[in-house]
Amino acid sequence: MAFRFHPDKNQSADAHQRFIQITEAYEVLTGQRKAVVQPQLKPRSDEEIVAEKVAFAKERYKRQMEEEARKDALYYKLITTGWKWSFFKAGAYYAAIMSLLLTVDYFADGGQETIIAPKGSISAYHKTIAVKNEYFYIENYDYWDSKYWGQIRGNRSYLFKDLKSISVVLNPPDMEINTHSDKLKKFQGFEEFKLYTHLSFNSMYGVFPLVHLFLLVPLTLVYFKRPILRFSIWRLVSIYILFPLAIFLAISNDRIFHLLGII
Repeated sequence: MAFRFHPDKNQSADAHQRFIQITEAYEVLTGQRKAVVQPQLKPRSDEEIVAEKVAFAKERYKRQMEEEARKDALYYKLITTGWKWSFFKAGAYYAAIMSLLLTVDYFADGGQETIIAPKGSISAYHKTIAVKNEYFYIENYDYWDSKYWGQIRGNRSYLFKDLKSISVVLNPPDMEINTHSDKLKKFQGFEEFKLYTHLSFNSMYGVFPLVHLFLLVPLTLVYFKRPILRFSIWRLVSIYILFPLAIFLAISNDRIFHLLGII
């Protein structure tokens, strides 16, 4: 039979398969190999096939979730222990201190000074005044109806000595003031005039308390750390945005030097 169904002798379509079966049968009968009895498989319905695929998909999804949970636990342990966590806590306390100091400066008044606004720094059309890199929006029409726009009282903050607000005269005197020294003498103190005070809209004092609250986020994460996605996201926001912001606020306007009494 093997000779008859040999592929070189038999050109039928099933000759090759039959030749293999005959050869394997001969080897079993002659003791060259052990017979492997294949169980008779019962035909499966479409519902059984679908159920098997669903069970396999669920098992695979479960293994994936377990693997992701294991990786998340390792990542959470990595970022909340060791030098990385010590660095984060130090940055969190620093940002919180900056928020506290800026809040104190918002409410506490420091020194005052008389400022003669330079020519070109006042725009009646836009109702703005630029003083020492700070911009103030004066919406009071009584001020713009007067002719004494340049007489300004600058109000400094208590700790950082920032120019946090200005006061402008709403009822200027009728007398003519021609020289710079006369202007300083006349408006020195500003006790006799009705004033309008406004915070700088491009400074920390104009955005209170938004930035001040954001600077407290890292400290909140220190005390309420959780192995969840929101914690990881806000940690990255703190490292790459809030910590650099806190450092920038200390350096800009020479705040840290004013606070330490160097300037």
